[in-house]
Amino acid sequence: MTQKKSFVFIFTLLLMSFYSYAQVKEPAVNQENYLIQKISHPGIMHNAEDLASIKAHVNNGDEPWASAYQKMLDWEGSPLNWTPTPFEHVHRDSYGANRLGDPEIGKDGEAAYCHALQWVVTGNKAHAEKTIEILNAWSRTLKTITGKDDNLVAGMIAQKYCNAAEIILHTYNNWPGKEVDQFKDMLLKVYYPLISNYYTNSMNSNGNWGLSMVNSVLAIAVFCDDVELFNNAIAHVMGTNVQPYSTFSGYIDAKTGQCQESGRDQGHSQMGLGYLAAISEIAWKQGIDLYSYLDNRLLHGFEYFAKYNLGEDVEYYNMYGKFKEVISEKSRGNYQPIFERVYDHYVRIKHLQMPYTKQIVEQIRPEGFTSSMTSWGTLTGYHGEAYNSCPAD
Repeated sequence: MTQKKSFVFIFTLLLMSFYSYAQVKEPAVNQENYLIQKISHPGIMHNAEDLASIKAHVNNGDEPWASAYQKMLDWEGSPLNWTPTPFEHVHRDSYGANRLGDPEIGKDGEAAYCHALQWVVTGNKAHAEKTIEILNAWSRTLKTITGKDDNLVAGMIAQKYCNAAEIILHTYNNWPGKEVDQFKDMLLKVYYPLISNYYTNSMNSNGNWGLSMVNSVLAIAVFCDDVELFNNAIAHVMGTNVQPYSTFSGYIDAKTGQCQESGRDQGHSQMGLGYLAAISEIAWKQGIDLYSYLDNRLLHGFEYFAKYNLGEDVEYYNMYGKFKEVISEKSRGNYQPIFERVYDHYVRIKHLQMPYTKQIVEQIRPEGFTSSMTSWGTLTGYHGEAYNSCPAD
């Protein structure tokens, strides 16, 4: 390494250390308040009350649930003639190059979830059996996920299979125990090793990678009834482990509300926010309030993103010195289906205001499919008239 390159490398490390220190320096938190002793089921993105509510609203023809449900039915994997396409070896390199078994692995995971939701709504056992068919096809086939994007693929996809499996395991009594164990083996032996360290070994990866992994580790922990695994993932995302990008304090800035990837592009910023939202919802289902964590940090992140993407100016600085000195306009105003559930929680449950997020929710309702996160947010995360209970300033 030349002297000039050596200086640049050392300067970059010092700069990242400075920004890292600034980001992770947060008020002390009593970790004991964020530990669980037992896992509740169903309890990933949906509990029994949620599933009953979805069923009632759709069967009553209530809006926007009826339209949201129809949007899900119109997605390609929702019909009963969907046939899973399992691969023994899935491979994907950077930027989606050299794909093998992808996007098939993701579409089948989404299809399993869609059929699980249709089973809940209709009571038609064919949908429960279709879900099981998909889960079994992959769990008896998949051996490896490889390539430069192997960690990311595992982080994005595992939660889809887990959400489907959690619903079926706890609402349908005809999934044989041997097949359930086979599915758990796939989660723990194929997916988990790729996501177990939340990508803390690389400061080059951005926060959406590690956060996708936290999301899927939590989903795996719930389905496998693993309290220790669950608590470990919660501790990481709270900032207990020192890797700033994939924590609340490291991904969303305390002063501005901007994301670690705001200077990169708005699409990846949404991914990071979407994973933090899913993480918060899984924790909420298990009795832990991460929505309120660090003075409602997630709310501030969503409002910052929404304000900028709706066309307004926002305060910005180059977090970690990694991107440009101006916020990125790439993908500005292109929205993913991540807003409904977060808005519902903060406004309906916390009685807080999210005026910018509200505008996006109203623009894109009903939320639809996303290949990288939990889909169908309006169907599963909207709770109706309580939106109007938000107090005025």
